[in-house]
Amino acid sequence: MADKKISALSAVSDSAIGADDLLHIVDNPGGTPVNKKMTIGQLFENIPTHLAVDDIVTHTATSSTLQNQFTNIINGSGFSSKVVFDLGAGTQTGQLMLIACSGMGSGGSAAITVASWGGSVDGTEQITLDAQGEGCVCMWNGAKWFVVANNGCTLT
Repeated sequence: MADKKISALSAVSDSAIGADDLLHIVDNPGGTPVNKKMTIGQLFENIPTHLAVDDIVTHTATSSTLQNQFTNIINGSGFSSKVVFDLGAGTQTGQLMLIACSGMGSGGSAAITVASWGGSVDGTEQITLDAQGEGCVCMWNGAKWFVVANNGCTLT
């Protein structure tokens, strides 16, 4: 297999990825490049820089459905009353979703109705944000959303 280009190799399926799988690394590409190997486990245990997310949607509409993005920002600076949003099912077990409020008008709030809620047994199933800086992190367990971190949101 040494005569194959990396781009000609078949892709590994998501379900077959393991911590002991190998990645090809070019060490010191700006100086004297050397080919090396690394396991996926090593990569995620030794990330040498910050992580950034570009999977962000900002909601300013009077109502909408939160997208299956990593981050949903609600800019309610124009809200003067409660605005209802919907959060549907997740797409992958272990999926994380950050929901944050970047601004809120006087008397406004964002009430997020969660379709599959693991946070309570009543029928309200809502996350409410009514001030700038409030937010939460939710995790999809394959059947329900669970809040794993909360900063000022009202959970019902």
